[in-house]
Amino acid sequence: MTSMAPVGLVLAAGLSQRLGSPKALVEVGGVPLVDWACRHLLEAGCGVVVVVTNEHLRSTLGALTSRAQMVTNPQPENGRTGSLQVGLNHLLSQFPAPQRVVMAPVDRPGWRAGVVRNLLLNAGSCCPVAEGRRGHPVVLDNEAVRSVLEAPSDVPLRDLVDFQPVEVDAPWLGLNVDTPEQLAELRRNEGALLAYFTGGEGI
Repeated sequence: MTSMAPVGLVLAAGLSQRLGSPKALVEVGGVPLVDWACRHLLEAGCGVVVVVTNEHLRSTLGALTSRAQMVTNPQPENGRTGSLQVGLNHLLSQFPAPQRVVMAPVDRPGWRAGVVRNLLLNAGSCCPVAEGRRGHPVVLDNEAVRSVLEAPSDVPLRDLVDFQPVEVDAPWLGLNVDTPEQLAELRRNEGALLAYFTGGEGI
């Protein structure tokens, strides 16, 4: 990885209590969401991808994808910011000054590589916006990384970083996989989502 290459972080440490099964293992077209996220980030130009997971899923996810490094969040109950801090500390132990970090929660799968490439054309920290709604993944610059690392782990990311909106053509940007109802929606639209992942409509 060059010093200028962006790095990717996939957050997959949540305990999936509302869904009842691991979100990272939900499949689209027979491929788990965690692997799709890693594929998209690498295709977008990330030099390395790290997946932050919990101790129960680490070996399973590691066996599913050879595309990423795995790191365990020992306290996944602390939420997304805590997982992001674990991932950032892992990255900084290897790459002292990554220029951009792309963070993608595994339960927000409605994006693909083109969305990330579009974000990376913009300076600073930014997030995608489609039809007036913000979504993921987000890009953090050096200042944002420092802010996150210095914050308590229970502070929401939106309170730590001012993400500049970037308009994208992403029809699935609002897709969540947090509840059985949302998973059922994904299943109803799986064919169209797979087409989008593999080159169909939208950036």
